[in-house]
Amino acid sequence: MKNISKLISILFLTFSLLLLIYVFYRSEFYHSGTRFDYYLKYYVFTCVLVILSIISFFIGKETKTKLTIALVSSIFGLYLIEIYFFIDSKQFRIWKSGVQYDTRTKYEIYSDLKKEDPNITAVVGPVHFLKKNNQKIFPLSGVSNRKTILCNENGYFPIYQSDRYGFNNPDDEWHEEEIEFMIAGDSFAHGWCVNQSDTIAGNLRKLTKKRIITLGQNGNGPLIEYASLREYLPLKKTKRVLWIHYEKDDVSGNNLQGLKLELNNEILSNYLKDQKFKQNLHLRQNEVDLIVEDELIKQEKVFQESGRTYKLTRYSLGKFLKLFSLRDLIKVSIHNFSRKSSSRSVQIINPDFKKIIKLAKNFVEQNGSEFYFVYAPENYRYRIKLNNDKTQRLHDYKKVIDYINSLNIPIIDLQQDVFQKHKDPLSLFPWRNDVHYTVDGYKLVSEVIFNKILEYEDTNN
Repeated sequence: MKNISKLISILFLTFSLLLLIYVFYRSEFYHSGTRFDYYLKYYVFTCVLVILSIISFFIGKETKTKLTIALVSSIFGLYLIEIYFFIDSKQFRIWKSGVQYDTRTKYEIYSDLKKEDPNITAVVGPVHFLKKNNQKIFPLSGVSNRKTILCNENGYFPIYQSDRYGFNNPDDEWHEEEIEFMIAGDSFAHGWCVNQSDTIAGNLRKLTKKRIITLGQNGNGPLIEYASLREYLPLKKTKRVLWIHYEKDDVSGNNLQGLKLELNNEILSNYLKDQKFKQNLHLRQNEVDLIVEDELIKQEKVFQESGRTYKLTRYSLGKFLKLFSLRDLIKVSIHNFSRKSSSRSVQIINPDFKKIIKLAKNFVEQNGSEFYFVYAPENYRYRIKLNNDKTQRLHDYKKVIDYINSLNIPIIDLQQDVFQKHKDPLSLFPWRNDVHYTVDGYKLVSEVIFNKILEYEDTNN
């Protein structure tokens, strides 16, 4: 018994020292000491383990045995939890599906494809310019007439040919004088992570056999969307305008950072202050192209220097041993808790949002178009288990719907008309996990939008 007790302490000490050596290697050799701040907590943790393992030599045999059993049981339990969360992870679903998933980052594929086509570009949304100072122009689109790399949620990187103004449309959509739909919105209107033909605009083209133009760009908030309509809607005679509102924009007041940044931008704020203000961007596309290309180069350097990556994380034995999934869950939980703790329930919709919607409606109608509000729910509402959080989100949802109704704006409520009716709403999001829709999800949403508009117009004719 004495020998077993001593062996336990030796094993504990050996493990602690090896762990400390590994942390030292990762910090001082692998990262050349550049990430010491990150590894400091691991130094502290492993040093504590070494001290405890030395103390274990002086603990009584019976006490040590009980502590060892408790420790081993706890570790075993943690790894069972890790296995459970891995089986429920995006990585496991991809592995199980057998799909050949492109694990490169957007900047890795951009670098690779640039060797073959020097003119290829990647998406850089207007949101990247919100904090820029002394701007002469605020871009509302991407680089024009170029192959443009989008994002990867479905296992591949869609690449689309941008139109003459840098949006995700076939350029010949601008050839006709009359447009059936013009779409304003963020990444959902942009067609995030699917091929051009599978976006909302692409699906509507198939359904109507008519011209559809989207002005959507990833990260757009209400003011950018309104500014985009001010700049580009008058260029064409448009029958209908779809304003796609993403639920996470949270216009009720709990998370208005994006809108605040838009309002604080000197150029964008002019669209709210002066109803005649315009940048005439359709005549300044060469300037837009240069600014966006320059920003892409800056972004690429930032990602290369910092090592940041948005690619699919490869799960390995090393990650399993380090309880990767469990630690990631804890980080997300702490982040969500801090967000909820710092937010406060607001009983009214943000007045700036209300003003923007009213102005957008009036502007659209003055241009002879019909204005439709499309409410797009986020996938989080179908995954969360926290009743208080869900209740608050449903409360915010109702406030937005009630306000839009008060303006007599036709609403296409995708929460009510698509996801609530679907037997498995999470299946409409890639790997039941990502933010945007699958190809089938975009198709279903587009069909509902189209049919609801026909239904509305039949009722009012």
